[in-house]
Amino acid sequence: MKRSPLALRVLVLVYVGVLVGLPLGFVFQQALAHGMRALAAALADAQMDHALWLTVKVALVAVPLNVVFGVGASLWIVRHPSHFTRVLDALIDVPLAISPVIVGLVLMLAYAQNGWFGHVLALWGWHVMFSYPGIVLASVFVSLPLVSRQVIPLLREIGDHAEQTAATLGAGPVRIFFTITMRSITWASAYGVSLTLARVIGEYGAVLIVSGNIAFVTQTLTLDIGANFENFNTYQGFIGASLLALASIVVLAMLSAARHRERKRHEHLA
Repeated sequence: MKRSPLALRVLVLVYVGVLVGLPLGFVFQQALAHGMRALAAALADAQMDHALWLTVKVALVAVPLNVVFGVGASLWIVRHPSHFTRVLDALIDVPLAISPVIVGLVLMLAYAQNGWFGHVLALWGWHVMFSYPGIVLASVFVSLPLVSRQVIPLLREIGDHAEQTAATLGAGPVRIFFTITMRSITWASAYGVSLTLARVIGEYGAVLIVSGNIAFVTQTLTLDIGANFENFNTYQGFIGASLLALASIVVLAMLSAARHRERKRHEHLA
């Protein structure tokens, strides 16, 4: 029996509402349950504010690193195929295939003071684990594939005809990259950035292992939320969870609005 489009839309909306809408609504309802005065007091909590600022600092480093790597690796894999790039293409997916807790343990084995590389770095005064660099490293690792997995299929679809044409007309590699390649993959890159940002600010397992979860030192917002729930400070935990959820919603809303505006511009030009 053929389903009507209206029935399909209702089914999808109900499905998404149950899985996403209801939990988010519950989080925001709990955050606002005690009034604005309690909300203001919770937002002024020094431990949560430090965790929030640390999360922002981690995202400001981890997201640009993964954007540069994701776009660069995608261009290399698509434009210069070889046995090595095929191996690289497979290795990029490793962070998606293993548990974040395992990622944290691997990083501990490698960069702890008695680890494979950690003892050498410690001799130079660089301490990676239980510090800001370790949190950045874990965040970069778990979000590594998110940009490239959006860009690679698009690069393969559009091909390199426009780039070759520009090269024959005398355009240099830098000009070709910024005027042709990046314009072609703008929205794929932007979507990858939004996914990367959401993953970085929401990561828990890997960051828990490498940071030590030290309040006012290495405790990110997700770790602060977990600590509040473990200590039965549920209201403060809901406040932190609502901040994370709101940040993700704002990022996705801005991306959707910009994409809609760009689509309207192309329709107008056409």
